[in-house]
Amino acid sequence: MADSAKPEEQPMDDVWKAAAYGNLDRTKEFIQTDPQLVNKPDATGFLPLQWAALNNRVAVATYLIERGAAVNATDNDKQTPLHWACVRGSLPCAELLLRHGARLDQADCRGYDPIHVAAQYGHTGMIYHFKMRWNAEIDSHDSDGRSPLHWAAYKGFPDTVRLLLFADCRIARPDKEGCTPLHWAAIRGKSEAAHILAQAGGVALLEARDAEGSTPAQLATEKGHKSLGFFLANLQAQLGKRSFWEEKGMAVVCLSLILGLVVMFVHLIVMAPGMTQMDVHAAGWSWIVVLTSGAGLYFMYMVSYCDPGFLDTGVKGHGNGIEPGSPVVSGKLCRNGYGRVSSNEASSKLNAALNHPELWSGNWGSMCTTCRIIKPWGAKHCGVTNRCVRRFDHYCPWMGNTIGKRNHRNFVVFLCLETVAMAAAFGVALQRLRQGGTTPSQWTYTGMVAFIVCDVAVLFPVLMLTGAQLSQVFRNITTNELSNAHRYQWLKDDNGRFNNPFDRGCQSNTMRFCQIVEDEEEIQRRVVMSVREMGEMLKEKGESMV
Repeated sequence: MADSAKPEEQPMDDVWKAAAYGNLDRTKEFIQTDPQLVNKPDATGFLPLQWAALNNRVAVATYLIERGAAVNATDNDKQTPLHWACVRGSLPCAELLLRHGARLDQADCRGYDPIHVAAQYGHTGMIYHFKMRWNAEIDSHDSDGRSPLHWAAYKGFPDTVRLLLFADCRIARPDKEGCTPLHWAAIRGKSEAAHILAQAGGVALLEARDAEGSTPAQLATEKGHKSLGFFLANLQAQLGKRSFWEEKGMAVVCLSLILGLVVMFVHLIVMAPGMTQMDVHAAGWSWIVVLTSGAGLYFMYMVSYCDPGFLDTGVKGHGNGIEPGSPVVSGKLCRNGYGRVSSNEASSKLNAALNHPELWSGNWGSMCTTCRIIKPWGAKHCGVTNRCVRRFDHYCPWMGNTIGKRNHRNFVVFLCLETVAMAAAFGVALQRLRQGGTTPSQWTYTGMVAFIVCDVAVLFPVLMLTGAQLSQVFRNITTNELSNAHRYQWLKDDNGRFNNPFDRGCQSNTMRFCQIVEDEEEIQRRVVMSVREMGEMLKEKGESMV
């Protein structure tokens, strides 16, 4: 029973199986017996070096190359060993092939080069290595006019889409069917890839039509991906030019609500007809209500119109722009277009941006393909303002602005002032109601009760929001970081438990929040450098970090 339970070993009866399974000794035996086998295809037309590259058999591949295996030899489909290495992401074997002269621009019978194949299988790290180490062309097109970005979108690999966009692949280039990468993501219902493409391409890409006149939203709906179609149509409207009322309408409502409560307080509580004159204590609290409400409105204005901490956008090359005269977009330009620079300058700045520790460590989510930057810890792209914001907390429609590093303090002060004002108004109203009056009418009491109901209805949710914000201030963490802690690796320790690198204790956190100290990137650099130094120490001891 024990012997029958063991898996049967594959018989190594030819050089191709030996190469595929990494049996170096058997490979040597076959080659030494017949040296011509090193470049001889099997019955299906595949070479020993292809089988070794497919399964990342570096030792076997090295031996085959030493014995004269041609690194650019092709099979019946015109695929090279490097194509096969890209199928399974066999990066060590691919690097070996490249060092011995393998070509990254060699296309097979369908026009796929190795970058196409890597994109089709979602090997983001391999594409990044080819770009940074070998300066590979990652925006070539196959026989159907499709780039690696088309294939990554079609297969739904969001990280690969991010990298290709960040590396300046043309986002709006149509294939022979007139489809952009977003069209293919919509056809296949790949929501995450479609979201990335739509945010990066803007309104013009969402309005792009294929050869049959269909937009990505229409194609998604036709193929049964109704939620994706609705999202794309809604995003198209959201990214369009917004009027004042669309942008600040809720802020006007918030302003009216605060002023309305103040007016009600003055007329229905302080100046209530038939009530006895207020004592000094109640009058003092009434002034506090009015003054704190007014001060709160000042801070509301500061929050609404202050720069929340927008990060500078990266250099715009040719890839994410919608080129004038393009047949798919009728010459319209992206909303997120940036100033263009010379190709040499753009190329050097792009390479500098790509050469980032976050990308070398495989943190592809740190790339913002819309703003073309590597986001520092705590930053996030705001879908409403369409900009990356330093230490993003949330977008507040009541303020008509994003809450970020530079206006978060004013937002918390606004909440505290309005909370104090409403709580004080509630206390004064109760005191006046208990006090009674000399000749109050029924309408007087009705008005006072109406104010108390309105005040409490607003006070309760604002009090909860204020408490939540203060709690986060004391811990130096944002709403976005709390809600997405499971997604951010930098908010986890080595054991996968939650760990906030920005937390310096309640007192220090509060002081730094009030001073608006921008030290997140310095903390990030320090943590990254500590990890690097630890890795170097382990390497010196013959160990490795996994």
